[in-house]
Amino acid sequence: MPESPPTDYRELLDLLSHEVGEWEHSPYYLPQEELFDLERFLSDHRALELKDELEREFGVPLNRTFWVSSLRYWRLRQAREEVKRQDAEQDQKRHEYLRAQGERKKVWQEWLKGLTAGRRRGRFKVIPGGRKES
Repeated sequence: MPESPPTDYRELLDLLSHEVGEWEHSPYYLPQEELFDLERFLSDHRALELKDELEREFGVPLNRTFWVSSLRYWRLRQAREEVKRQDAEQDQKRHEYLRAQGERKKVWQEWLKGLTAGRRRGRFKVIPGGRKES
């Protein structure tokens, strides 16, 4: 039966959960690798014993080996990739919509310009004179 972590780690693990939950907004997020910097987190919080224990369990470098073994991390990563794909698709649709709106506006303005130009040309000219009364 696995042992539960010592009680003094509970606070640290709660803080770790919060920081991982913040993900991109956390100072421990490594954008180039799409990983949470577990090594630096543990070092910053002076949990070197826990870091050594995790390195013995998962191997070195801890960041890569720890997260590779986590199914939840891979599910999170897949979900994030899907969200990014959908965001890119939505941005493309928004761009196409705005371009179409701009073209529609240009066509509308040209039509109005043609309509007003045609009205100006077709106006009747008033010639002095008129009917003679009998």
